[in-house]
Amino acid sequence: MQRGFDATAYVLITILIVYAALGILFAVKTPPWQNPDEPAHYNYIAHVATEGRLPVLRMGDYDEAYLERLKAEKFPPDLSIEPVRYESHQPPLYYLLAVPFYWMGQGGLLALRLFSVVLGGGVVLLVFLCARAAVAGAPHIALGAAGFAAFLPMHAALMASVNNDVLAELLIAGAVLALLRWQRMEAESYEARGARHLLVVGILIGLGFLTKATAYLLLPVALVVVIIHSGLPGSAGKSSAGKLIKRLVLVTGPALLLGLPWWIRNSLIYGNLDILGLSRHDAVVTGQPTAAAWIAENGWGAYWERAWTFTSKSFWGVFGWLGVFMDARVYTILSILTVLAAVGILLRFWANSDRAEWQWSRFLVTPGMTLILLWLATWAAYAWYNSGFIQHQGRYLFPALPAWSLLFAIGWWTVFERRASLVAGGVLLAGAGAHVAVTTLAGGAADRWTLLLFGTAGAGMLLYGLLSGRVIRLIAAVGAGDQSGTPKGPSNRLRSDGDLRPILYTCLFLVVVALDIAIPFLYIVPQLSS
Repeated sequence: MQRGFDATAYVLITILIVYAALGILFAVKTPPWQNPDEPAHYNYIAHVATEGRLPVLRMGDYDEAYLERLKAEKFPPDLSIEPVRYESHQPPLYYLLAVPFYWMGQGGLLALRLFSVVLGGGVVLLVFLCARAAVAGAPHIALGAAGFAAFLPMHAALMASVNNDVLAELLIAGAVLALLRWQRMEAESYEARGARHLLVVGILIGLGFLTKATAYLLLPVALVVVIIHSGLPGSAGKSSAGKLIKRLVLVTGPALLLGLPWWIRNSLIYGNLDILGLSRHDAVVTGQPTAAAWIAENGWGAYWERAWTFTSKSFWGVFGWLGVFMDARVYTILSILTVLAAVGILLRFWANSDRAEWQWSRFLVTPGMTLILLWLATWAAYAWYNSGFIQHQGRYLFPALPAWSLLFAIGWWTVFERRASLVAGGVLLAGAGAHVAVTTLAGGAADRWTLLLFGTAGAGMLLYGLLSGRVIRLIAAVGAGDQSGTPKGPSNRLRSDGDLRPILYTCLFLVVVALDIAIPFLYIVPQLSS
């Protein structure tokens, strides 16, 4: 047990070290201001550091023509970023914490980027702890979740930029971890200790209110979890109404108390109960394409095609101001990795739900359901935001990173089970066939790289599934030497799946790490350097 714990700790430390190296690489190699909204976030910090007070969003803080000129000319030194101030309505916590790093770095951008990298390391660690809490006794899954959070290219780049997303993710992951630990305390009937976890959840949600609007989705998720876990008041074996109310107060009380001063301040400044400053923001930020106008011009078909392609690509990685794309073949490989994860998680869920003891009522109070609620709430917030503006950015799905990371880790581990690999191989080959059919019907020609990559991956998964175990046992038998008289017990035999599966699982993460290392040199620097 101690050796297993030590091995897990060593691997986790390795993941964090590699993450830090990648974060520093992105922070150093990405040209100044070439991250989404980075100049506006920087100006917020600079205003607090130099003026000693919070900024106020005013008309004129967003000049679309000037911003487009800055981006087109790749932020030349002779064009000031000072007029780019459209993030001044944001809650203040991230910017207040960044001020000391602004002073230490004498206003330099790199110091602030490295501050974000440090916070991102906390996100990776919390994702690991969330996965450990959700899938007990499976350290390889928790490590896989941490690896996905650390090495996802778009996330690695985002964590190395100046923005308040990183602190919002840290608080969300922390609140989710506290919620998962409360569920465990409840299952073990430790009411007093569980109450402390709920108090932590409320405090972290309140700090989220002071960080970014995306953190607001935590409150309904936490309340739903508490209500479902507590059961209907007064029913047999369930929590009493008083106990349920106490739990809800522990969550909502600290959250509302922390958020209230900020909401009052915004209402006084912006008026009309604009507690988040969003109405002022919509009035200031003019010129952005709205969803209604875009659909009216291009149609629903083009809208859904753009939503799918741009969201999926930018989830994995579209850099700069969402204009630096990787090679199309890279996205094809990443699509294959997504298919493998999807097949694995669906088959795992199917296998679990097919068990005789499976009950939905039990599943509703599991940590897995909590992460699913976070995942669904993030999708709902994403859909709501895109109902107003065209913002199909995959990074807006990162608040659910604890759920995404666990899903990919479980999916990638499961897909290397023998039967799952056969299904995945068939799905990939079917995908290659579907690509040919669709492009033919559309009057075009199938992309040969898509066919090659999907076909090769599909054939490889089928071959692995068909031969897994057989070839290894043959090699083991030959290696043991039938004429040597050496007993071929368990210590002399390779297991059918146990030796290859961890290797293949690890290889998927190594592929993503290699891509992370290549991205700054192949795409970011060549396309964004002035």
